[in-house]
Amino acid sequence: MRPLRFATGMVMFVVSLPSCAAREPAVRWVKAAEASAHGQAPLATHRLLSTHEDGSKAFVLVLSQGDEALSALAAFAREEKVVNAHFVAIGAVRDPEVGWFDVTRKEYKGMSLHEQMEVLTLSGDITLAESGQPIVHAHLVLGRSDGSAWGGHLLRATVSPTLEVYITTYPQPLYKRMDSETQLQLIDPSVVR
Repeated sequence: MRPLRFATGMVMFVVSLPSCAAREPAVRWVKAAEASAHGQAPLATHRLLSTHEDGSKAFVLVLSQGDEALSALAAFAREEKVVNAHFVAIGAVRDPEVGWFDVTRKEYKGMSLHEQMEVLTLSGDITLAESGQPIVHAHLVLGRSDGSAWGGHLLRATVSPTLEVYITTYPQPLYKRMDSETQLQLIDPSVVR
């Protein structure tokens, strides 16, 4: 609570207002190789919405209370054998952790807040690692209870109560390769297999 002081004539009022913006996130450093799904999403369900002449497909993926967002996206990618996709989502989460990549350290500054937040937007892509396994790369912007926005690279977030994801998949694979300078897996459109 932060005190708010104001005066009217001869009377002074002191009111305490809640301030989620005053809370600082917990910080930890995360190696790029460790910035992947580490949870479960047993309640996540998806459905094919349409298939197009070019081979692209549209899906909806719905996550429920307690599902871990990044894990649900990774499980969907494995189950549907995704080789290239992009996605957008809205909903709500609790206790999210986002990252900001520090080029000098070659690590993510992981920042977590322990509160309920609205997912203003979650967007990203799914491509293939050099090993052929799908990799989910997601960024999100979250709304706090005071109306402020907070976000970054998605490291983890627990759905509360729902997350609605629209995913478009493409038949032409896109691959990532390890960038020696940053130690990140980056999309390389020149790789064709």
